[in-house]
Amino acid sequence: MKAAKLILIAIMTMPMSANAGFNAFIDGHKLHDKSRAYKSGDIDDADLYDAGAYVYYIMGVIDSNIGSGLFCPQNITSDQAANVVTKYLNEHPQSLDSSGEALVKAALAQEWPCPK
Repeated sequence: MKAAKLILIAIMTMPMSANAGFNAFIDGHKLHDKSRAYKSGDIDDADLYDAGAYVYYIMGVIDSNIGSGLFCPQNITSDQAANVVTKYLNEHPQSLDSSGEALVKAALAQEWPCPK
């Protein structure tokens, strides 16, 4: 059971470049950059835009995967989800070549796995 979860996370974090030659619009590096703006205490207009884009990107991944069984958060806020993703990105720098979507899914699946 645990092996299946690890395999699922590994598949979700595979680089998008392996899929039909298409690179994701937002990879882990770009997402990580936006996460820094989100966590910044001294924010300018550019950081404010990046921070908003970061939160809305995560919310979009969540909304597009409702009912997928990949992750099952209950009554969370966008801030909680963003904090979980930020923590995951900081703890998994080796995965930043993956698509932003895959990293968000992996972070949420690790934090809020679905009951079996």
